[in-house]
Amino acid sequence: MKIALITTPPSVRSGIGDYTRHLLPYLSEHCDVRCYVEHGHDEDAWGDIEAAPVADLNPRNYDQVLYQLGNELAHSFMPRMIRAVGGTVVQHDWVLFDMAMKAFPGLFRGGAKGLVLALREGGLQQAGIYTRNWMDRRRQRMHPIPAVNDENLDGVILGGWFEPERSGRWTSDYATFRVPSETVSKVEIELHADAGRRVRIYHQDKCCSEGGAGTHTFRPAENRPLVTIETKGIRVTKEQRSFGDSRRIGSFVYKIRYEDEKGQHEIDLSETPAVANVSISLSRDRFSLPLNRSVVRFADSFIVHSNYVGNRILDERNAKTPIGVLHHGSESRWRDGDRKEMRRKLGLPREWIDSFMVVSFGGVQPHKRTDKALLALAEARKERSDIRLVLAGSKHSDAFDPVAMVKALGLEDVVHFTGFISEEVAWDWLHAGDFSLNLRGPSSGGTSGGIFQSFSVGRPVIASDACEQVELPDSCVVKIPLDEKEVGALARTLIKLRDDSERRAALESATRHFVENECHWGIVSKQYVDYMRDFPRPRCSRKGVVAMRLALRRSAL
Repeated sequence: MKIALITTPPSVRSGIGDYTRHLLPYLSEHCDVRCYVEHGHDEDAWGDIEAAPVADLNPRNYDQVLYQLGNELAHSFMPRMIRAVGGTVVQHDWVLFDMAMKAFPGLFRGGAKGLVLALREGGLQQAGIYTRNWMDRRRQRMHPIPAVNDENLDGVILGGWFEPERSGRWTSDYATFRVPSETVSKVEIELHADAGRRVRIYHQDKCCSEGGAGTHTFRPAENRPLVTIETKGIRVTKEQRSFGDSRRIGSFVYKIRYEDEKGQHEIDLSETPAVANVSISLSRDRFSLPLNRSVVRFADSFIVHSNYVGNRILDERNAKTPIGVLHHGSESRWRDGDRKEMRRKLGLPREWIDSFMVVSFGGVQPHKRTDKALLALAEARKERSDIRLVLAGSKHSDAFDPVAMVKALGLEDVVHFTGFISEEVAWDWLHAGDFSLNLRGPSSGGTSGGIFQSFSVGRPVIASDACEQVELPDSCVVKIPLDEKEVGALARTLIKLRDDSERRAALESATRHFVENECHWGIVSKQYVDYMRDFPRPRCSRKGVVAMRLALRRSAL
């Protein structure tokens, strides 16, 4: 059997790319595989498997065209190909929001064209959600809400501030802060304002400084003064709109200094605001906007990792559709060495080496329910102070600041952030842990690669009891309800697992058995081939191939 596999090159950082890299050697044992990529075809590929530019693909030369596709920007060239020539899609996610935004930029820009695309890619219901979101963004642009100015708020940075950056922080139309001194005599605000914008500094409802970029200085008339920065003349730029960013960005504040009887001080601009600056974006509704019809309605057949996604495909197509369900895939790379020795190798201090250590592998994002995990950790440590958590992955804190939450909960010494790490280093962290954690909610429908990476080193997992994760085996996955009892249930689970070494050993043994007998790459690759032999061949008319090449040229522009 000859397979044309559509994927991304090794140079593109991609979870699905990692999946494909692990699958390829095993799949190549059963069939003749040729890889096609959008770009990077002149670089080294995957061992003996070469990669060619996807524009050179002739579907008629293959028994199957196989797409490794999920909610990744780098996959944005695939939907137009699928519309033109069909093929088999390995659909790693039900929600394809990010990919759709890149594939069809009009969705980001909004307006009539965006609505037509939303209707085409999502149907009537999703078009309604898209329209409501666009109207909410429009209302926010037309009627920006001033920052809350309340003396009862705690902290210094109060409201109207966007996420901190390395050299300062952006304000919205209004941004408020409190000077934390009873004897303050002078305040200096160093900021940048784009040409055409006017800045006014208010104290006691009176304008005490006015102008543009530069340093604004005033002398407050009271202790612990409340100060508001107003920026007039804000316009949402064309560049912002092209990325779906409707934020009203005002002035960029570099420094706020003040003087009192003890000398000069500087306010920490990275402090978490007392009032969140909620700016509406299209991403707010991302989990309600799968925007996947160019894939789901035009592919000829599918391979998925859960019945959850398979059933949603059938509901969308409302027709008999060839669908193969198989496990994500895993390797057997567990080690019998002492995990405490690995903790020493990773440079952890003594109290970590002797602790019950839980590792969460993957991006630190709000939908991974990191906030719930931190709350549960704080609760569990009231009874078992040796429970610790490693968050192994990049931080994504546009809507959630995990570092600030760790600090607020007093968990600085028991939560470790690794930042982005390579797959090989991740295996070391997973091996060093006693258990893995992988919560989801809301879900994109994608089976977590992090869970199967944990299985690969013989570590069982704590996961959310919802969506696709319901189907994971109870023998090696401890499931937590996704409801108001979630935090308490997770805290009790951490305590019980920490106290019960026999149960942990049984779960680890079951994990190894599951990999060896059900989800090893050797087993999964054979299932791939069995399904593809029964699936229909790709559409390969001359008209379809021409349409595919025109679509690829268009997506490259």
